[in-house]
Amino acid sequence: MNYSRFEYILNAIHYCIWRGYIKFGIVIDKVIHALLSPIPKFLFTKEYKKKYYERLPREKKLLDKYLYDKENGFYIRRTNYIFGFLYSGYHSFFSFILGGLGIRFFEDKYPLLNIFLFGIPIGIGYIPAYRAVFTKDKYLKYYKKFEKKDASWHKKWKWITIAFFIGSWIMMAMGGAVAMWGILLL
Repeated sequence: MNYSRFEYILNAIHYCIWRGYIKFGIVIDKVIHALLSPIPKFLFTKEYKKKYYERLPREKKLLDKYLYDKENGFYIRRTNYIFGFLYSGYHSFFSFILGGLGIRFFEDKYPLLNIFLFGIPIGIGYIPAYRAVFTKDKYLKYYKKFEKKDASWHKKWKWITIAFFIGSWIMMAMGGAVAMWGILLL
């Protein structure tokens, strides 16, 4: 697989995670609105109710910028964290194994060595993903392309993202199990 294809795949997964958060945010917004909308109708005075409804569109714009901004919004920051966690899940398999071997052979004699054995595979493995998605905000360029895609493309990549998510958790679990097995049996 060449690097441009790798970059495309990671950006598509990042995009699908972001869209999932946006959809989740819209549902939560509707629930909160349904719960809180009776408050101004019944508990505010006429003067305050008038001010409230005048300010509502401006506040909605500010809230939308805070939540949905593609460069620094709440959902994109959350997506970046979750993407990094899921991508690191594949490398955590090796980290758990190396960390388990370090604990087994060195015990607590060299705790710094155990930390390095655990962290190095995740750190080194994350570099290609960082370069593919976050360097010079490449994901923004890909987002523009992905928004123009049809519904079948979005559906296909949604399932690929779900498989990526499940695979990451499986790799973490397998790494933890192998590390524990190695610690206990060696």
